[in-house]
Amino acid sequence: MKCNKCNHDIERPLELYNGRWCCPNCKKDIFPDVDTELVITAHNRELYVRSEEYYFKWLISTNESKTARFKYLDKAVSLCYESAFEYHPSALMRLGYYYDRGYADFSSAGAERWRAAYFYYKAILFNTHKGIVTQEGEEKYVDDLTQIKLQSGKYMLDLLKQAPAEVTKKIAFDGFENLEKLKMEVVQKIVDLGGVAENYDGQIESQEQDMSAMAYATLRACADEERAPVFAIFKLSKYEAEKLILGSSDGSFSIVERVGRDLKLKIAEAYDGKEIEGKFADFKSSNSLVNYVKNKCPDNGIYLCFFNWLGGHKYLKKKRDRNVVCQGLEDNSCAGIKLLIRAGKYNSCVFYDDDFYKYDEGRKGLSKKEMDKFVKEVCEEV
Repeated sequence: MKCNKCNHDIERPLELYNGRWCCPNCKKDIFPDVDTELVITAHNRELYVRSEEYYFKWLISTNESKTARFKYLDKAVSLCYESAFEYHPSALMRLGYYYDRGYADFSSAGAERWRAAYFYYKAILFNTHKGIVTQEGEEKYVDDLTQIKLQSGKYMLDLLKQAPAEVTKKIAFDGFENLEKLKMEVVQKIVDLGGVAENYDGQIESQEQDMSAMAYATLRACADEERAPVFAIFKLSKYEAEKLILGSSDGSFSIVERVGRDLKLKIAEAYDGKEIEGKFADFKSSNSLVNYVKNKCPDNGIYLCFFNWLGGHKYLKKKRDRNVVCQGLEDNSCAGIKLLIRAGKYNSCVFYDDDFYKYDEGRKGLSKKEMDKFVKEVCEEV
């Protein structure tokens, strides 16, 4: 794809923890918005059609093994990403659906996947263009785009009815006074497009999540050879901590067995929703981790965070850069981690190489100053 900000050809954008896209060359946001031209070419159409074929295989392969089935889903999502990166409208909508259903970026928290799905749907539903740009540069397919917009509107209304607690607790969202005001705007847009919004007069329900399941999915992804998470923070109740650590083995994977030199856990007692009690302790062996959870896990619950260098890390291959990431968050008694906790960036943010590379401004490797900027901007993000 070509960056619409610096005009450089890029293989694929950086995918940030909040679902946004960023150009790896100029580091500017290139996520589609309501003014983005939607495009269909022979290439992105082929990618999208192949993606849908794999998704159909996944739907009908109920008699195959779980491993085989999810290979179909992984391929469907991967091809959909490639098509969406070229602004194919149906691929963008489908990618929103994959985030919505938890099929894309499963190791990110529900709230972040919800936000990502919302912005994909928004980019289509509220898009200001009437038609789709073809390979020849003409704007066509007006009726087709209207139908895609209407489907995006239906998906968005369903999404808004099941907003996560992290979103419903906030007074405003995306410039709207509240989610009910946003829902009414979506309904009006559907009507303006000639559609009908039925049975959407119910109240928006807040969805709570089991954080042990979220932490389990994230830690399981740490060995992914293509794109493994680097850092995340979770606030777990005593029950959730015991469920995660002591009951993590399912016959093929155990979190405890992964803890070591390349996957380090840090744990501190939770004081409240913004502070820890005492200090963070490092856990570099399975025995010490199991002993802590069995015998010392506090009733208030814990904050658990990890640094992971297992799996694939395209943008953080150098040991020096990895050390800067760790030091930038751990120095001064884990000041960076504490700032992220105070800003509520736990249970919702999983950070990858891409998130840190975005701040490598000089292309000479990360610096302490750039890590400080990373923490500051993540904490300030609404």
